[in-house]
Amino acid sequence: MSYRLHLLLHALILSIIFSSPALTPQASAANFPEVMIILDGSGSMWGSAGSQTKIKAAKEVLHQLIPSLPTEVKLGLTVYGHRQKGSCDDIEIMMPAGSDDRSLLLGKVDGISPKGKTPIADSIKMVVDELKTKENETTIILVSDGEETCNPDPCGVVKKLKATGIKFILHVVGFDVDRMQKEELACLAEAAGGQYFDAADSAALLAALQIVQKEVVKKVEYEKAKTTTKKKKSGLGKLKVTYPTGGEKSLAQIRIVRKKDGKTMKTATEPKAESIHPLLSGEYEIFFGYANSNNQKPSEIAPLPVIINGGETTEINLGTLIFNVADAFNKLPASSVTLRRDDGQVVLETPGKNNGYYFFTNKPLPPGTYSFEYFYKTMEAPVVAATGIIIKAKAETVLTLDSGIKIKKHEQNMTGFDLIDNVSGKPTLQVKRRWDNDYPIWYAFAVPPGSYSLNVYLKGMDEPLPVADDIVIKNGELLEFDSGL
Repeated sequence: MSYRLHLLLHALILSIIFSSPALTPQASAANFPEVMIILDGSGSMWGSAGSQTKIKAAKEVLHQLIPSLPTEVKLGLTVYGHRQKGSCDDIEIMMPAGSDDRSLLLGKVDGISPKGKTPIADSIKMVVDELKTKENETTIILVSDGEETCNPDPCGVVKKLKATGIKFILHVVGFDVDRMQKEELACLAEAAGGQYFDAADSAALLAALQIVQKEVVKKVEYEKAKTTTKKKKSGLGKLKVTYPTGGEKSLAQIRIVRKKDGKTMKTATEPKAESIHPLLSGEYEIFFGYANSNNQKPSEIAPLPVIINGGETTEINLGTLIFNVADAFNKLPASSVTLRRDDGQVVLETPGKNNGYYFFTNKPLPPGTYSFEYFYKTMEAPVVAATGIIIKAKAETVLTLDSGIKIKKHEQNMTGFDLIDNVSGKPTLQVKRRWDNDYPIWYAFAVPPGSYSLNVYLKGMDEPLPVADDIVIKNGELLEFDSGL
């Protein structure tokens, strides 16, 4: 249960906070969503959630999430039932919405010791009353493992609060709740224009959160890769490009093109983590080229436009994607790997025919949200191995590839297989053997954790043979599947 809670809180908070590729330094707190967490501190939180208590699981989740938040994001924390037994007044706003003191917040979380009742309605009312002067909508996330124990009509209370015009939305997370508890908690979310999430089914949770993320992202002030300026005395302007150290091996060149005539003004090879390029005033397009194996030309991504002004320095700040790949997937059966933006646009394709050396080298990239895919010519379509990869300016992002499947080789003449996602019903992996009747069907394929079905194709059979419909692949697990054929 703690794993499901972790997925839920992580996806929900990230969908609200990290949807922007790069936080705008000029954006004030009023232009960025504030988040208030209401945490259940009632006695039932001492109940078991797998191998640990629910309250311990919640604390561990917050300890992982809070330190990773950008300083621009403002948070709040409210807890009920943590100080007295049997009291419906035991509600405390431990940190009002709008705070940025992470250490203080985590210290307060660590001190929570569940004791009392579950005054959900009054907790929400207390929080909403503090939001009367807020101009922007505040997102409230309620985490509870049970129903209201103090107010006979919590849903009615929330409806009245929503009718006041105070700007808030309420999402409710329920875990280990029964049918009646779920109905009550879901009513609260519906009354406040939010959504309810039941931690009983992790696959359903993930599917629901993907829908919520798309809706919440629309409310976040969104700014793509940008430039900032600093005045200089020189009559020339300067372009400054930075990225975290460690990506030098992948970034082969920076090509600077004058926009008015398409002329390449400079090609800087093997640029360091900070490079400065003097230029005449004007409009330019900056092409980043990435190294490829076998002496192939660098792969260039779509250019970033910049304006150079005399006496000023224009900056382009990249982030770096770091690959953390399990040994089982170092020899990925692929002829290319791709980084694709969340709008579907391919940003960078790295070819690797007979040489995948640059597949997993650290890559400096423009801020944005990406997916990681790989492809081999006998596949029906690329395999989406990871999504929601957030690159932020001047920061490192780690992509871990540690889950997947490998089919045990057998005597039957198998020509291929399909791995079907049980949630979407769509193929995640479709592989056919090549001319040598072997490669790559017996290799280890990196796929996201989830629930799958497996169909295999045997020589002489017109239809696929379904061999399993209950395959579960977990984080950090390479599943070696024996079809029994």
